[in-house]
Parts: sequence; structure tokens; C-alpha cells
Amino acid sequence: MAEHLETDTPIDVPAALAHLITVNTEYKVLLCLGRGCCKAIRPKGILDHMRKRGHPTTTASRKQMQAYAQIFPHDYDHANVPLPANGLAPQPVLPIIEGFQCRQCTFRSASRKLMKVHGNKEHTAKRVADDMLFQRVQLQTWFREGKEQYWVVDESQQAQQAHQARSAAIQDVGEASEPVPDPDSDREDNCDGADEIIQEIEQWKVHMQERRLRALQNVPAVEMDAWLRYTNWNVVLNRSKHDMMQTYQFTHEPNDEPELSRVVRAWNRILERCLDTLAATDQKDVLKWWKSPKNEAADQHPFELPQNTKSIDKYSAVWERFICYIMRTAPIDHWEDETGT
Repeated sequence: MAEHLETDTPIDVPAALAHLITVNTEYKVLLCLGRGCCKAIRPKGILDHMRKRGHPTTTASRKQMQAYAQIFPHDYDHANVPLPANGLAPQPVLPIIEGFQCRQCTFRSASRKLMKVHGNKEHTAKRVADDMLFQRVQLQTWFREGKEQYWVVDESQQAQQAHQARSAAIQDVGEASEPVPDPDSDREDNCDGADEIIQEIEQWKVHMQERRLRALQNVPAVEMDAWLRYTNWNVVLNRSKHDMMQTYQFTHEPNDEPELSRVVRAWNRILERCLDTLAATDQKDVLKWWKSPKNEAADQHPFELPQNTKSIDKYSAVWERFICYIMRTAPIDHWEDETGT
């Protein structure tokens, strides 16, 4: 873990700037809150950051920022900013990123493509299954936009810390605040109380289901777009008695399931070959035919990847979950005969 910087100089953010910036007091890092930025900024570059990002500021707030930056006791950049240790609870304000970590070194990235390139270049791992090359982890970073330095976080630690904080608060209040059990109390009273609680829970479940059905019937106009009107999903879900939570249990990644792992790896290889084919195809006319939903005429625009490089990873993950669901719920007889593919 990086050593925490200690200083007696106050670094509390002025109240007038609390909606724009905050400080991670543990690591002495200044964070921007403007328009959902949620990332670290250098104190000396705070005014340039606000201007370039178009965060709404006033002349008075800019003067306050400049004065605050001058008294901020630490300077850092993306190369020497202190990093939390891996496996701790997420740091507040910073977003949690679904990413990857190399199984052979400390390299981490939010891009699956960069992980494949890293494995190929640094470990000569060509045509290796994803789960053999890297593992999925949750990451955070102070800076973004090419200045990332990731560390691994564990959200379960957050709940544990909250529980410990509550326990500490209870201990501070004192044991006298806890109710003293009455040895002469009737156990039947406790049973009656438990029955009442169970009845209240069941009534709450019924009311919740009724509210859910009413919400599906009366979808607000702002949410009833053309696609929902075309698909009538709200009507279908209104009539459905399907347990969505049970469905979710069938979509998790393979765990000690060799056959399912092979199928998921096959899907990843298919996707890689498709992307390689797309990268090797430079004929615009061919790409226009790929984009066209009709057989009679080519589309006006060529087939292209989404502008957001992370979209492919998200779409691929959706297909992986769909494949896992099908493999786990379809009759076993349908999967006994394997093909060469």
C-alpha cells in the first residue's frame, strides 16, 4: 500500500466549492465532482480543468479555487499519485470499473482487447482462452483518458466496513442502551411477535407485487417510446409470472463446468475471428452490403464498430450470459451429440 501523506495543514474544501470538488482525506487526492467527472485532478490545474470540461463556475468560485489550490499541501500527477492496496473497499466518489487482471503479472485494464495484446506481446500467449490469460476484476483509478493506474477493489469489503462502523457506534453508546431481557417474559409472546412480523412481510410482498403490476400497466409517457410500443414488453411482463431472479441464476459465468467453459471459449474465438475479418476488410462496398438489412440494395453507410470501444465487450458479455442460460436450461438430450465445430 502506498504510504499515506501526513500533514497538519487543513485541506477541507470550502463550503461554497463542495458541489464541485472534494478531497479523499486518506490519500490526500483532490477529486472533481462537476457534471459527474468523479476523477482526480491536480490542484495546480484545477482552473484549467474546470474551463476545459465546461463545469459551471462563477468569478467568485474561481477565485476561491485558486486560493484553495495555493494552500493545498500536496502536488501529484497520474505517475506518482498514491494508490490504495489491492482488495480493499472501493474509494468513495470514484466509479467502479469492470475490468481484467493478467494472471501472470500485475497488468490491469478495462479493455479486453488490450489484455489480449498484452498477453500476446509480453507473455507470447497466442490463441489462449480468456480465462487462462486474465481474470475479471473490479477496478478503480484516480485518473482516466489514457492516464489510468488501476487497482483492484472488493465491494464486499465495503459492506463489512459499514457493519464494523455500526458495531463500533453501538459500543460507543454503551451496553446499557441494549434492551435487557426479562427472564419472566412468556415465550408465547415472542412467538406471537414473530408471527406478526412474518405476516407483515407477506403483506408487504403482496403489496409490492401489486405495485409492480400497476407500474407495468401504466407506463409513463416519457418511458413509452416507439420501441416499447412496438414490442409491447410492458403488456408481456404484466401477464408473466416468470421469476426473473431465478433466470438470473442461470446466467452467471461457468464455474467448474468444463463443457460450458468450452462453449464460452468457442464463442470468444468466433468473435475474435469476426473482428479480425472486419479489420482485414477494406472494401467499402462489401462493408455497405454487410450493413444492409435487404438483399436488393446496399446500405448507404459501411458496417463499422461502435464508437465506444467498450461496447463490443458489453455486447459479448450479454451473449455469453445468454449462452450460459441456454446451456443450463435446455434438455440435456439436445447437447449429447457433439459436432466438429
